[in-house]
Amino acid sequence: MRQYAKLDNWQLRENIMIRSAQQADKHSVLEFCKYTFSWGDYIADVWDSWQSKGGLYVSEQDGLVVGVYNVAFFEKEAWLEGMRVRPQYRKKGLGKKMLAHAESVIKNGTIRLIIESENHPSIALVKSMGYALEEKWRLYSMAPEKLESHVITADTPDGLDEFITSTTYADSWKWLPLDKEEVERLVKQKRILVSYQNDRVSAIGIWNRSKDFPAVFQLGFVNGTKEGMSDILRYVQKKAHELGCERIQVFAQEKISLEETSFLEKKSLFYLMKKEL
Repeated sequence: MRQYAKLDNWQLRENIMIRSAQQADKHSVLEFCKYTFSWGDYIADVWDSWQSKGGLYVSEQDGLVVGVYNVAFFEKEAWLEGMRVRPQYRKKGLGKKMLAHAESVIKNGTIRLIIESENHPSIALVKSMGYALEEKWRLYSMAPEKLESHVITADTPDGLDEFITSTTYADSWKWLPLDKEEVERLVKQKRILVSYQNDRVSAIGIWNRSKDFPAVFQLGFVNGTKEGMSDILRYVQKKAHELGCERIQVFAQEKISLEETSFLEKKSLFYLMKKEL
């Protein structure tokens, strides 16, 4: 497993310090994260989990917390998320400094992050730091419902390759490598859904349920025929209903057409960005 540097303090110009987040920083951070999106923000839901894992950092100036971000470490790469800046400190280069700090923590390997397609300043920022667009992903939502489905979970990786059209899949808002080893692991965990038509695989999907968002059931990848994907979506609705989930999020590559599925609500488009350090 790759070793990552642990930098508790990182002094920058203009009296800015980036350090590991402490529980005492939570109130200050949530104060400027209340209105990140039209519906609010999710930082309050994940703060304790992120902070306990040691990848949560804050930027501070003269004792005031002015920024935050989290980095999650995996065996083959790292994931950057939750970067926020206090409103009056935006457009002053702080985001670029936090991104540079994250790279100094990770040191080498692959780093990925995702940005909503309309967030042009953030897209421009990461591109200026050498990040490239890897893929576009669409978020959809649908409601849990008790429906009939013929979907089963895969018990072998055989026959799945032709439907894996991406190098990643979404897992609790983190895009993880979808290589041969990961497919085998997901099969063992009974997380790959398969729809059959005429005794052949017609579609596959990958589901997850995050500890950070227990009320949400997620489908992090789907591909196949229209009928097969619709069958998988019905299974997801049924499973979410059985588990008592409040809502369902579906992530699909933009090139995968789900537009004609009536029970799906089309949401935002996201850009998956990648950099090799």
